[in-house]
Amino acid sequence: MKQKLTAVIIDDEEHCVESLQKQLEWSCPHVEVIGTASNVDSGLLLFDSIQPDIAFLDIEMPDGTGFDLISRLSKKDFAIIFTTAYDAFALQAFKVNAIDYILKPIDGEALQNAVSKVVAIPKNQQNEKITSLLANWNAGQSKNKVAFPVSDGLFFAHLSDIIRCESDGAYCHIYLKNKPKLYLSKTLKQVSEMINSDKFIRVHHSHLVNSDFIQKYIRGNGGQVIMDDGISIPVSRSRKDDFLDFM
Repeated sequence: MKQKLTAVIIDDEEHCVESLQKQLEWSCPHVEVIGTASNVDSGLLLFDSIQPDIAFLDIEMPDGTGFDLISRLSKKDFAIIFTTAYDAFALQAFKVNAIDYILKPIDGEALQNAVSKVVAIPKNQQNEKITSLLANWNAGQSKNKVAFPVSDGLFFAHLSDIIRCESDGAYCHIYLKNKPKLYLSKTLKQVSEMINSDKFIRVHHSHLVNSDFIQKYIRGNGGQVIMDDGISIPVSRSRKDDFLDFM
């Protein structure tokens, strides 16, 4: 028998609230909705009165965003699932922070998967995940910074200082201009999604480079690029044409 969970839904569209409630009854009967709100202000009042296990948050609301709401909460020990109609927007902000989202119109299987994923995160890690999400969102808003989660907190890097990123299995090395390199518990794909800049190109399955730091391309089977710091990076055959078109 699945653990009973409580949830709140914050969405300004009444039909979306009703639809999500019905989907939860059908697909996740162990999740009980104990409150709803239609905007940021009423959502804050709701959180003052109850402490749910899960919050389903819309992104765009009349008086702000779901990000605005959670940034104003002092206690963030609940799981979050964002509901959104904006696929690319959601991918950019959430995947890298292990915080899930579901696209409208909401599908029962996607809802089940999202609930299973977020409740698997220990409660003592919820605040860390939310803090990391907010930092990346705020950094992304400035368009020139990214917040990397490191062992003792967050490192805010200017995109213009990131020379290249190198995969190390489930980890990634970030090489910075005039600063020590970072070692992240993120895949290269996740780091690429965090950076989300058209200055960067994946030249190899293990390498993402900032085109501003490319000094030279040397032809070959796939070829190689020489970076400003003198490091040679292989270009895979499968990515060669894309790289040359990009440059």
